Amino acid sequence: MRKNKKYKKNSSTYVFEAIAIIAFVVAILLIPDMIHYFMDVQKSTKRLDSNDVSRINEDYYCNLYIPDSDITFPVVRGTDNLKYLHTAVTGEESELGAIFMDYRCDAATSPHTIIYGHDARDLDGSLLMFGQLRYFLEEDFIQNHSEICLDKDGKVKHYNIFAVKVTDISDEAYYLDFSDELEFHEFANRMGAPENTEEILTLSTCLGGENNARLLVQGALVN
Repeated sequence: MRKNKKYKKNSSTYVFEAIAIIAFVVAILLIPDMIHYFMDVQKSTKRLDSNDVSRINEDYYCNLYIPDSDITFPVVRGTDNLKYLHTAVTGEESELGAIFMDYRCDAATSPHTIIYGHDARDLDGSLLMFGQLRYFLEEDFIQNHSEICLDKDGKVKHYNIFAVKVTDISDEAYYLDFSDELEFHEFANRMGAPENTEEILTLSTCLGGENNARLLVQGALVN
């Protein structure tokens, strides 16, 4: 009667088993971080109407949306540009923060308004927050979504998109301190805005995980 031979593992088998064990341990260790991030996603992407937002947050300013898309956000404005980097529109602490206007701007009166948001993704990789601005890197999306709207107290401002660019934090597009109307018009010309543009809206987000890289989408007010 033949005896069954004992199976001997070769060195590659041990390596694969070790990798599998390490991957399992790492996955277990990451679970708390994943849960925390999931909760932050829920806080920062919670769909609220303007009445709800204004009731719970006095910093609520307006709604921003791209017509014919799912891109729509309440916009807040604080007393600095730090608070809403890690605070949701609900006022809760969140890694994803909120969509917020530069505290030096007032879209009702400023010739140039800048709105910031994180380049975020859901756990499944789908784009969230201003990560959705990446859609503007696709030609088909730009052709079908050429307008940005700001709705403040039922009054809607429409901005035609004239520029989408990858740049850095030193870009002149972040300039806000205009001494007079002439200086703004010179700025608008350098940005590539249409002739006689009276207001510019700039949407800004980080890009690619690099500290200084930025993606900008700029629009000119439609009178």
